[in-house]
Amino acid sequence: MSMVIRRRWAWLGWLDGTDPGLMRLQMATEITVMIGVVLAAEWLFVRGTGALQARIPANAPKAMAAELFMLNHALLVIAMMFGAIIAMISGFCVSMFPTARSQLAALLILPLPLLATLSVGLILHVRLLSLALLVVTLTAGTYCRRFGPLGFNGGVLAFMGSFLGFFIQNYVHIGDFGWLAAEVGIGVAGTLLVHFTLFYPRPGAAVRRMRRSYAARAREVARDMADLYEATVRSGENDEGRRRAERRLQRQLLRLNEAALLIDAQLNNPTAVPTGWSATALHQRLFDAEVGLTNAARFALALARRGLTARVTAAVGDTLASIRAMDFAAVLDATAGIRGLLADHDEECTGLTPDDRILLHRFATSVTDFAVALRAFRRYPAAQPADDTVDDTVDAAFRTQVATFGGWLPGSAFIAGAASQERGGAGLLERVRLAPYARTAIQMGVAIAGAIIAGDALSGRRFYWAVIAAFITFMGANTAGEQVRKSTFRIAGTFVGVLVGSVLAHLVGDRVGPQIAVVLGSLFLGLYLFRINYAFMTIGITVMVSQLYVELNEFSNSLLVLRLEETAIGAGVAIATVLLVLPLHIGRVARVAARQHLAALADLIDRCLDRLADPVSEAGSDLELRAAARRVDMAYQALVATVWPLRTPLFGSLAERISGFMATAVAARYYARNLLLDASTRCAGLDAEPAAELIVARRRFADSIGAITTALAAPDADGGTDADGGTGRRATRYVRSASLFAHVADALPEQGRTSRPQLALRDMELLDGALAEAARWAGVPVTDLDTAPVRDSVRTQ
Repeated sequence: MSMVIRRRWAWLGWLDGTDPGLMRLQMATEITVMIGVVLAAEWLFVRGTGALQARIPANAPKAMAAELFMLNHALLVIAMMFGAIIAMISGFCVSMFPTARSQLAALLILPLPLLATLSVGLILHVRLLSLALLVVTLTAGTYCRRFGPLGFNGGVLAFMGSFLGFFIQNYVHIGDFGWLAAEVGIGVAGTLLVHFTLFYPRPGAAVRRMRRSYAARAREVARDMADLYEATVRSGENDEGRRRAERRLQRQLLRLNEAALLIDAQLNNPTAVPTGWSATALHQRLFDAEVGLTNAARFALALARRGLTARVTAAVGDTLASIRAMDFAAVLDATAGIRGLLADHDEECTGLTPDDRILLHRFATSVTDFAVALRAFRRYPAAQPADDTVDDTVDAAFRTQVATFGGWLPGSAFIAGAASQERGGAGLLERVRLAPYARTAIQMGVAIAGAIIAGDALSGRRFYWAVIAAFITFMGANTAGEQVRKSTFRIAGTFVGVLVGSVLAHLVGDRVGPQIAVVLGSLFLGLYLFRINYAFMTIGITVMVSQLYVELNEFSNSLLVLRLEETAIGAGVAIATVLLVLPLHIGRVARVAARQHLAALADLIDRCLDRLADPVSEAGSDLELRAAARRVDMAYQALVATVWPLRTPLFGSLAERISGFMATAVAARYYARNLLLDASTRCAGLDAEPAAELIVARRRFADSIGAITTALAAPDADGGTDADGGTGRRATRYVRSASLFAHVADALPEQGRTSRPQLALRDMELLDGALAEAARWAGVPVTDLDTAPVRDSVRTQ
């Protein structure tokens, strides 16, 4: 029994780690249940009222009776399809609104655009006008994204209304609109019933689930960190294997940061904060645990490469093993042993050089911070320890720095919006500045018109598959690169879905029960996996469509092949559109993302140096420093999401430059976090001489960051002179400042090398080195005017 329980907990831990807060599972389950309930409700409604059903005379000829029966069956399927569409779009929509009241208002308002365009579609019986209505409605609906989630979803439903009106106008007349409105109302009622009874929004429960995911991801990081350390010490892995393991660890750290940000995003809501905690306390523990574990991983790997004595490597290994087991008492005991090693200043006995001691000190400090923070963070029921160091007096001032869309991090959406309103490259179309919703509306209109023409040429009856393929390309994709990838995934997913759908259609046949099971099962899997890869969603939809055509007695393998061909046409038209019509190339968006990351980084560094220069000032509280660090995290997550399509060999030297720049961005973010920790402890102020030298170093460093942002700016940005140019002129050269910070450190009063001010200044040296490398990848000339060498021996810090 204990083995079964352990396996169950291991499986639940895996589920928590792969799905933060179980958001994907909840969304997929909710939408699937909504669709199931609405399908049953629509069936009962039509059967009970005879809505839109034609009466079959008792003495009607068999051919007429069969025809009327198929017409009634088709109208029943249409009613169920109306409800399913309402349920699916509503299921996506509710996560975009934070409160139950706003969700209720949205669900009641959203069907109105569908009903409005549905009525117009029923009135228009001229095919050319109906097709034109599709283009106009979708273009206008896309422009409505400017009004936020309500406009976004309302635009989608407006298109669906005109789309459905076009296809049922030969079966339903405008005089029957009341029945259609009733069927839509049934869909809304079923959606409301499911959402507010089974899935009522409970922010507190959502945060509890997210905390489990955060702890599960921390365990994954601890496991990979300990395994990689042991492999590096043993040198049992070859270099390529170790590099793969390091890349995996970096991905795990990024996922841990994502979970932390998603929790932070909900802390503005008082009902989301666990009993016994404050938003500030939970935010601080969350931040401390994440930064502590991240630093522990970095310092452990740095120590593993230094060839230390068996006594030291064993002490570090024992500490990592305790972290892997999440035995916090053992972790603290192990770090106490490391501090005992550090207390022994006999270099011959310990084999520790001064730089080794710095690394080992930082490793022990990071591990202790992580253990203390995560032990409090995981406490359940969560209660703030009485001797906690968190200052709750600032809790009223806490404001999250994390913005989400539909409950998730926005990815490249905000960055693409900013890039769309800047001038791009030298090309005429690149230089056009438009609001993102206006740019996408124009592209959507062109793509849909092209898909209608091309799809209609292949099949006048099934052209809508091409239209849907083009339409989907612009949903959730913000740059030309993302849109091309999504179109490719849709073609691949349709191909696989055609194969799977054909097999299942022949196996299931026209048995209603198994058909419903296949439809709901394929939808659930597609919804659950689509954030991993959109192809899964396409597979699920294609399998569902296969069952739909079996039910309508229209299924054939050739029909599925036609669906694949139409999908390829629609995707191809969309790809051509995003590349040729007002393109928002991913390189342009990536430059904006890199600039915003550098700007957030510079702001955090500046705040930390303010604290270091004037520690007695009340300006720059710990809460403000962590808020600045979270802005860096958000900018970095957006940068990663933006450049991901470029990190492939298909882009050749550009991919190499992107990878190089991203490596330096990772390092700079880590060093800036270290700087925050070292500057957040208030200490004695600097003397006049080092304080003056710090001002000079800060000015040069700021000018050098400006040189990188100038290079990443649009070509028509204001030019400048060299890094030491006059005020108001942008720098065009990166001038190293590490030696200036080293000189400030040497001028400090007698303090140990592991004192906070000394460590903070070393952080600045490392930041200068990382950003100088970033400048080289960005094509910025780097001038080394240092009067003393950078301390390369501590670069791994």
